[in-house]
Amino acid sequence: MMAARFTASEVCQVLGLPAGEPGRDFLSISTDTRNLEPGALFVALRGDRFDGAEFIDLAERLGAAGAVVSAGSDHAEVGFPVFTVPDTTAALGDLARHHRRRCGARVVGVTGSSGKTTVKEMLAHAVGSERRVHATRGNLNNQVGLPLSILAAEQDAEVWVLELGTSEPGEIERLTSIAEPDDAVITTVGPAHLEGLGDVAGVLEEKLDLFRGASDSGCAVVGELPEELPKRAREVRGDVVTAGLGSGSDFRPSEWSVSPEQACFTLAGVDYSVPVGGEHHLRDALIAAAAATGLGVSPAGVARGLAEYRPVGLRGALIQVDHLTVVADCYNANPESFAAAIRYCSEAFAGRRLAAVVGSMLELGEAESAAHAEVAADLVRAGFTFVLALGAFQPAFRTLSLPEGVRVLNPATVQDAADVLAGELKGDEVLLVKASRGMRLEGVIDSLTGGDA
Repeated sequence: MMAARFTASEVCQVLGLPAGEPGRDFLSISTDTRNLEPGALFVALRGDRFDGAEFIDLAERLGAAGAVVSAGSDHAEVGFPVFTVPDTTAALGDLARHHRRRCGARVVGVTGSSGKTTVKEMLAHAVGSERRVHATRGNLNNQVGLPLSILAAEQDAEVWVLELGTSEPGEIERLTSIAEPDDAVITTVGPAHLEGLGDVAGVLEEKLDLFRGASDSGCAVVGELPEELPKRAREVRGDVVTAGLGSGSDFRPSEWSVSPEQACFTLAGVDYSVPVGGEHHLRDALIAAAAATGLGVSPAGVARGLAEYRPVGLRGALIQVDHLTVVADCYNANPESFAAAIRYCSEAFAGRRLAAVVGSMLELGEAESAAHAEVAADLVRAGFTFVLALGAFQPAFRTLSLPEGVRVLNPATVQDAADVLAGELKGDEVLLVKASRGMRLEGVIDSLTGGDA
């Protein structure tokens, strides 16, 4: 269910259509008949292999009060208003932009190759300690997910924390034009979505479109890594705040520490802690704290909010199964996030036997083979002695000369990997389970926990 309401006149105005039926209201907006509620305006999204207009009669039976369809779509005759537009995905974005403007909330946009969902959640907790906050649910951050996140905003929310993702040039610019953020955060830039963005330089320029499109009056925060990020960010905006551990960072703690389950830092005499381990999460917390501070949240409020953060889904979550420690990280994978996860396992659990189930990093284009080979080598260097390799990691490990005592198996499917694990683990290891979302490695974790993770 979407919180946004529209009159027929508003819909026509926003979509550039002739005036509609006076007095007709749409109580919400839906793109999916599975969660459509009576009175909704059904936006029939259209893709290369589907057309939501095929479900317009079902939408009517479920109580929809109108529909937006793409020109040329075939659909049943219905008894409610049908608004025909060139592109229903663009129309959804236009409706979301209109709702954003009339709500008057302060909007923060968050993007980055890694850590954007984590930073978004940490920032929402930090700001939420003192203000009413609406945040993107999960990682609904594309040209459909972002508008739906905006349209779902609670009417009394003072600050919206929205995640923006990209897989092709121009997508951040489009999303920024919809969200019209007052404040902007870029977590980091690395080799992600190279299939569409070409190389890391292309990723960097794509991410910087968030700063180019955000309001000059708001705050702009970046992580300190890689070094090119703050350098180029300052060329786009002179008021950029860098958050990190290096001496050149503007928002830098005087002390910090990390453990398997906690990251702590002290800044300007205030102690902060977030209940998730690893240096990468410490850096995420610093970025979130810097952004919240830029929004005017007090240090005490930021500290209070960060302490309430919990990992979302299987993003770096620690799961204990008797004496087995599972590092569940199944919702994002690129070379940068893999390096962080490997370093976390080897440093936070020094002395423990390290094992891994790893699956393909997707959308890397021509860099796929080299990227998987480097991560495979990194796993071996870090001391992982047992690895189940799926997808693109199978040929990657074949190129390596494995040290004595290191075993790599190549199960054909996720279910095969789960079955193999049952007989191979001693039960006291640290097990990293990581891949891009499309690999569905959560099936391995379900097999270990009985689906209770």
